Amino acid sequence: MSNSIEEQVSLFSVVRRALTSTEAALEGTTTWLAITDANGKVTYDWAAEPSLRRHLARADVSEGADLAQRSAGKNGVGVALATRAPTVVHGTDHLDERMHKLVCAASPILHPITRKLLGAVNVTSLAGEPSPHLKIALNMMLSGIQDSLTRLSCARHQRLLDAHMRVKAGTGAAVITLDRHTMIAEDGLGGLSLDREQLWSFVEEAGPYIREFVLPMGIRAQIVPVVPPQTTEGCSLVLSRLDLAGLARSVARGSAAPRVVVPPALGQLERAEREVIASVLRECLGNKSDAAERLRISRGTLYDRIRRYGL
Repeated sequence: MSNSIEEQVSLFSVVRRALTSTEAALEGTTTWLAITDANGKVTYDWAAEPSLRRHLARADVSEGADLAQRSAGKNGVGVALATRAPTVVHGTDHLDERMHKLVCAASPILHPITRKLLGAVNVTSLAGEPSPHLKIALNMMLSGIQDSLTRLSCARHQRLLDAHMRVKAGTGAAVITLDRHTMIAEDGLGGLSLDREQLWSFVEEAGPYIREFVLPMGIRAQIVPVVPPQTTEGCSLVLSRLDLAGLARSVARGSAAPRVVVPPALGQLERAEREVIASVLRECLGNKSDAAERLRISRGTLYDRIRRYGL
């Protein structure tokens, strides 16, 4: 499992805040802290004592190391990621004999809302030394990380809800507000069945500056970014139906005409939009003003689409 760059940057910023207080509390102990991504790769590590870092380096355990079970055998991080549960691996329980002098406590980092596996947090010390701080440090870091993730998630959801209510207050049309992970849609969408992942793929395909597109089912979607000018933080889609009955009559009358093949370079969203625009132009007998009015877009936007799609 891999995470997006945005998720990794966000996770690191959350982890860094939680680590600061833990590192200060562990000064003077023989302890190693590590954070890994969901694949077991160490993305951050810190050692309270140089001799422990040297020992770990001899075992090829440092930033960049792969601690997944499939690569490193049984170890704290590998087991925590595989089981999605906290674990402690003592000395000779490690598969790699170079880790036999270590005791590792690790826990998975799960998103508090989606429960998606984001990575793991690990605390390691020498097996022969008293380590009452081991689980305390692990729980301290994990609690700080989870609290920060919860606050960030709640803030994101509130931002989406505020944007949804703001757009909805200004229109009588159906409104859907979404980002990469969440979708808000009220009742009364006219029986439309809209999948969040597919809708978000349409938004991404439209790009950061396009402000309207046509969905395959003949629904015009106007894009209102949550945080202008781009849609990376999510957007609201104001939905309205095109004249599908008129399009159907046009297609029926022109059924004998040769069908224009959509260039293979076009994406799914572009192919759907091209077909709708071509049908409206046929219905309007090539009258650009009438076609733009029916499509509810400006003449300039229509001419741009005509050039783009070779119509």
